[in-house]
Amino acid sequence: MQPHLLRNLVLAFAAIALLAPLPMLLADDLPVLPVEVLIGPTEPAPENAPAPGPLRTPFAVEFDSQNQMWIVEFDGGRVLRCPPNDPTKPEVIAGPESATEPNALGYVDGPAREARFNKLHNLVIDGNDVLYLSDHANHSVRRLMQNDQGEWIVDSFAGHGKSGPATDNVNRKQATFREPICITLDAKQNRLLIADIGNQVVRSIDLASGTVSILAGQTAKFRDPRAVELAPDGRLLVLERNGNRLRRVEANGSITTLAGSGQKGKADGDADQASFNGPKHMDVGDDGLVFIADDVNHVIRVYDPHTDVVQTLNLGEYTLRRPHGVCIHNDQLYIADSFNHRILRVPLTK
Repeated sequence: MQPHLLRNLVLAFAAIALLAPLPMLLADDLPVLPVEVLIGPTEPAPENAPAPGPLRTPFAVEFDSQNQMWIVEFDGGRVLRCPPNDPTKPEVIAGPESATEPNALGYVDGPAREARFNKLHNLVIDGNDVLYLSDHANHSVRRLMQNDQGEWIVDSFAGHGKSGPATDNVNRKQATFREPICITLDAKQNRLLIADIGNQVVRSIDLASGTVSILAGQTAKFRDPRAVELAPDGRLLVLERNGNRLRRVEANGSITTLAGSGQKGKADGDADQASFNGPKHMDVGDDGLVFIADDVNHVIRVYDPHTDVVQTLNLGEYTLRRPHGVCIHNDQLYIADSFNHRILRVPLTK
């Protein structure tokens, strides 16, 4: 995201904060951001959960070097791709053609359309357009890539379908995980970082050597590390699902709480007093703004490290149903509105 656009968003929030009679702002006090439905039901606020359509519980969105949008489904078991500059026409690349097939979920490597996944949570794409997928219920990280003939192939990059402990300094083929949730790459794309939620730690895979190590959580503990990301300064951010906090791992290994009182709630305002309810995913802008999919509250929250404030995005008449994924791309925020079975786009401008 361009810094000047993020500054505009921050200034808009700050201007309203100066005018507000109360120190804690509700979503209705913030500027209404325009919402565009890219895929799925167009009704702004479905009263009841809609039936799956082109998508079935999309959990995450990412973009490759060709500006193609990729989507992973939790219940549908598919990996889909949209054409460059037209994120409205998803094509199945891996998994079954239909998300409602009886055998839509499973654990199968091989040709992408024959491959099966079990509760995909998110994905990350490297500079060579290789996709890494967190395959939650298969306790593994899967890889989707093209072979020399241009055919899409799926393999198990780390883990082997069975849950197990977080052993330190082990080869990725022998490593075990317990419900790995979210993954990301470091800035130089040398390491894959994994929120190993069942083992309550953050793991790291050295992509050159294949060694899996424990990055954080052994000494200073997490409470359900659900998502990992990197701040612009390179420090590791960890979002705790049941801890309801955004935390940061310092250079000495200690853990600082950036936002969240630790109690369930929906309070905006000063970061240490703000509350979340089952936050599931995050993405970080170039100037450090952290966008958080606050699942049980059905909203998107923003933590501003410059003002140390948490606020809720105002999407106007649009309501979310358990959002699980957020992605910043080209000054736009993409939201996986998971249980409304749709993808939304919001411009991050003043």
